[in-house]
Amino acid sequence: MIKVAVVALPYCHGSGILGIMDFFAAANFCDQSPGFPSDQKFDCQIVTVDGAPVITYSGVSITPTTTCDSYQPDLVIVGSAMEAVLGDRHIERSLARSTPIHEWLWNAFRRGATIASVCTGSFVLAEAGLLAEQVATTHWRAASAFRRRFPDIRLDAEQLLIDNGQIICAGGATSFIDLCLYLVEKLGSPSLALACSKLLIIDARRSEQTPYMSFYGSKAHQDEAIERIQLWLETHYADPVSIDELASKARLGTRTFKRRFKEATGETPLHYIQHLRVEAAKHQLESTQRQTSRIIWDVGYEDASSFRRLFKRTVGCTMEQYRRRFSYVTPRLSTIQ
Repeated sequence: MIKVAVVALPYCHGSGILGIMDFFAAANFCDQSPGFPSDQKFDCQIVTVDGAPVITYSGVSITPTTTCDSYQPDLVIVGSAMEAVLGDRHIERSLARSTPIHEWLWNAFRRGATIASVCTGSFVLAEAGLLAEQVATTHWRAASAFRRRFPDIRLDAEQLLIDNGQIICAGGATSFIDLCLYLVEKLGSPSLALACSKLLIIDARRSEQTPYMSFYGSKAHQDEAIERIQLWLETHYADPVSIDELASKARLGTRTFKRRFKEATGETPLHYIQHLRVEAAKHQLESTQRQTSRIIWDVGYEDASSFRRLFKRTVGCTMEQYRRRFSYVTPRLSTIQ
C-alpha cells in the first residue's frame, strides 16, 4: 500500500485538498477487479501543521484525518499555501505558519518519499530548502513573487508539471488533477491512470500554463517616473513610439530609462510593450469576432506574420487556436471534429 499525506495549510484551496483525496479514492475503486475486492493501493490521509482543522480561503473547514507524528508517508502532496498576489508581507506571514512541518518534510524526503506541491505549495518546499538545485513551477500569477523571494531557484512558470525525480511541482490551483493523474501512472500503472481518466472524465494531462497566463505589468516598485510610463503605455500601446520618446516622457536619458525600467518591471521596454499588445489581442480574440488581421492592426502591428510569431511564442498557441479555446462570443461546435 502506498501511503499518501496531503498537507492542508491555512487559507489553502479547499477543493484541491479534497479533490486529491477523491482522486486517490477513485484510483482505489478502479484498481478493484469486478467481483474480487482487493487491498487498496493508496492510503490517503490529510495532515495539518499542528493537527488542528484549517480554514480554507472559501471559509470551509478541513479536518485532518491523521497527524504528522503518527504517519510516515511514501508520497507527500503540499497543497496551495497562500494568495501570493496579495503581497510579500502576506507571503511572509503564510510561510511562517508552515515552518513547523519543514523537519517532517525533510524526514520524509530522507526516507525516500516523493514530495510534491500544487500551486503555491512550491513556496513551502522552497522555504524548507527542498527545491535547492531543483526546477520548480508555481501558479503563473505567483511567479514574480516566487522569483523575488527565491532568486537562486530556477523557476519555469510556463510548465504545468515538473518532475525532478523525488521532487515534483505542479502549477495552478486545479493542476492537482494533472498531478494526481501523473502520480497514479508513475506509482501505479498507465492502465490505472487511464481507468481513472475515463471514470472521472478527465482529458489527457495538460503540459503548459502559457495559454492561461495574463500579463500584469508589475507596479510593485517605488520608481514614479517608470510608473508614469507604464500607465501611459496602458492606453497608448498601439501607438508608434520609440524608446527614446519614452525616455523623454520619463525625463530620463535613454540608457538610464532602459536600466530603470528593467529594474522596476523586470522587463525591457520593448518586451513590456509586446506583452501589452499580446494581452490586447487576447482580449479581442476572447470578446469579439473581428478578423485576426484587423486585431493585429488594432494593437499596433503592421507586419501580421511578425505578430503571429510573437503571439505563438508568448501564448503557446496560434491566434486561431486561442480563439477556439477561450472565446465567449464565437459559436462553438457541438460535435467532435
